[in-house]
Amino acid sequence: MVQLTTFSNEMEAELLGSQLKEAGIDFKIEKSPTGDEHNVMIFEDDLEEAQEILEAKALDDEDMFGSDLDGLEDLDDLDLDDDDL
Repeated sequence: MVQLTTFSNEMEAELLGSQLKEAGIDFKIEKSPTGDEHNVMIFEDDLEEAQEILEAKALDDEDMFGSDLDGLEDLDDLDLDDDDL
């Protein structure tokens, strides 16, 4: 298996995992020994398709939040009011 990407948030890794699963791509999420990184692992044969899914996810995130994601390391850092939810 090869590493597709790394997230600092487990929920983000799981969201990508659900998209990969929907596309028929087997994956595994490995936590780093410190538990602060979540590596999304896939089989090398699926790398090209998985990268396309990852790029599409990045574009979707940018459309949703616009430039508010610049410099944002964690979704918890977003300053959202209850009215925004």
